[in-house]
Amino acid sequence: MIINLHLGKNAEHTLSYELYNNDVTKLFHKRLSEQENKVVSRTQFYNFGETEETVIAELSSVTNRLQELGIVNDASIETLNKLHENFPNSHNESDGEVRELLRMFNYHIHHLEDIRRKRYNGSRFIFACEDEGIDISLQALEMFTVRRKYGELYMHYPHVGKHLLEVFVDNDVNVPDDHLICTNKMRNTLCGWFGDDQFVTPEEQNNLMMTLFMFYRQIMHKVPYKWKDPRLAIGYLPLGMLKNPEQDISFIKDNKYIHSWSCE
Repeated sequence: MIINLHLGKNAEHTLSYELYNNDVTKLFHKRLSEQENKVVSRTQFYNFGETEETVIAELSSVTNRLQELGIVNDASIETLNKLHENFPNSHNESDGEVRELLRMFNYHIHHLEDIRRKRYNGSRFIFACEDEGIDISLQALEMFTVRRKYGELYMHYPHVGKHLLEVFVDNDVNVPDDHLICTNKMRNTLCGWFGDDQFVTPEEQNNLMMTLFMFYRQIMHKVPYKWKDPRLAIGYLPLGMLKNPEQDISFIKDNKYIHSWSCE
């Protein structure tokens, strides 16, 4: 099972992923290949040469348009922070151009945070389609992992809001209850990781989970499941690996656009 992602305005380059052989990936491959998917994210590329200045310029462009449409009154830090905090609700209540602008606003905010952290190389892309999704199976939930490996492909977080690991990374103890959503759907969303390997050894994973548990205890009244329940869906659902992980991926920097995809 292969998923090919064609990059560039004219599909000049291709990233080919060979999926792992299990029932979960077979189902994901079947859904992506057979459904008519409306793409909602083609340009979400993180840490492929972007600078703080370029991301701020893109954020300003989106913010200016939101002002023109009367969604925000100004571009003050207070206004932008409030818009970001309320993004899940605003997104769900919007449609058309406003919905797309809010998506891009949220993307640029996270991109800026990513650059400013400078803690690790987190190069990655996100490719998402509008998809009602299906309930995620217990088998899939038990496959979730906190690791991220160079060249590996994951199902991207399929909800608007935050999953538990993201809340933990942000140390967001004040996250609203309805903004913390554990993954409960399989949707046609992808994340390709080209950053540093993270938590790939059992020792690293155990240390992270111990720290995460201490954080979980602070917000457990907001979390719908008890610790160790697989429905917490901690981390990411791995789907496959780049067919040629040694290939030169420098072309991504100048082709940060997912033109189309194909399945084999």
